[in-house]
This record gives sequence, C-alpha cells and structure tokens, in this order.
Amino acid sequence: MTGGPSWAERARLGELKAVISPTASDRGNEFHHTVHLYAARKALAFAEPGKVLIDFGCGTGRFVRFFSGRGMSVIGTEITSEMLVAARRTGVPKNSSLLLTDGLSIPVADASIDMIWCCAVLRYSLFSDRNSYRKIAHEMQRVLKPGGSVVNLEMHVDTDPQTFNQDFEAAGFVTRDVRILKRYGGLVEDCLKSHLLPAALVKAAGHCWAALHYRFDKAERRVPGLRDYLFVWSKPE
Repeated sequence: MTGGPSWAERARLGELKAVISPTASDRGNEFHHTVHLYAARKALAFAEPGKVLIDFGCGTGRFVRFFSGRGMSVIGTEITSEMLVAARRTGVPKNSSLLLTDGLSIPVADASIDMIWCCAVLRYSLFSDRNSYRKIAHEMQRVLKPGGSVVNLEMHVDTDPQTFNQDFEAAGFVTRDVRILKRYGGLVEDCLKSHLLPAALVKAAGHCWAALHYRFDKAERRVPGLRDYLFVWSKPE
C-alpha cells in the first residue's frame, strides 16, 4: 500500500489527489496527470473505437472517461468502494461500467477483452505480494483476446524494468515495449511544476516532458532515481 491517508480517505480528496498524490500541489498533480494522459494516448494504438477495454484499478475513473470518450466500451475495476463512489459522482459514461473486485480476479469471460490499461496500480502487488502479481498476470492473460495487450504505466519506481516484465512473460505475454515517461527531480522538472511557469502552460509542459523522455530516454539506461515507465505486454495471436 502507500503511506499517508488510506485509499478510502484519499477517495474524498478529489479526482487527482486521490490517485496521484494527496500532498502535492494542484499544479504538481496536473503536471503528472498530463504525463499519464500522454501514455493513455499512446495506448490508443492498441484499442480501436468499438473495442472493449478494462481499466484495472480505475480509481476515480479519470481513464474510464478518457477511453470511453474515444469510443471504447470500458469496464473499470477497483478494490476500494469509496473510489467507485467518487467515480460515479463525477460521472460514468453510458458505454462504461464499474466493478468492485478483489484486485486479483477479473469477472469477465475468457478471451473477451481487447486491451487492459493500468495506471500506477501493479507496483503495489509486485512490491508487497509477488504471488498476487503473478496471479494478476495470469488473470489478464486469461481475459485478453489473442493479440490483445496490457498497457501499464508505473509511476515513482526505482527498479529495473525486468522486475515488472518477468512474471508477465512467464504468464505467456511478450514484452512489446518499455519506455521512460519521466524521471523525478532536477531543476528543469521543478521549474515546470512550480509557480514560475504560468498555470495555463502546465499541461503543455507535462505533455512535452513526457514526449521527450518517451522519444529519447532509454529504459535500459542505468541511472539511479525514481522514474515512470510505460510497459506494453501483448498476448500472442
């Protein structure tokens, strides 16, 4: 889990503070949200309009709404009922649904899902209960159609990407791509999130920062420190 407020308590803090950082400034959370949106736009390459997508650990529903707005049928799964209350309060699109789950099982039929999206969720099982992480990988393999993909954004981690890949590969997935979306700290990022940058430019800064890392940074570059990854694992045809 995470330090500070419980997930139930965080659900009452607002859409972004609930799922990104309860202690960060609104501007800082908006910056990180824009980085996450950049990743979600990259995920659109793996799920066309009309396809069925699972938002695994949907939180306050920000990506349920994002993908639904692009013409997909979205099933948001979540283990914290208060998060689903917050998501419903904000609004659930007509082509979407929300499910309270145990965090391990996905209550849908075999080979019925086109894509699974995860944002800052899987690290909690990986680093606290590796067996649960393995079970999740096998469950995602079960529900995805052949050729379907898991697109997983992991934020604020300091570990080799293979730590995340190996159990998905053992479950039968192929690691299709691993990218860096951002690295934490440094004067440039601090300025991009600070009051020194006009509020109207924070979203543009987050998008550009993610795009630069995605294009030019290398996941295999061994530099100590926290970073955000974007993984794509595909189920063979």
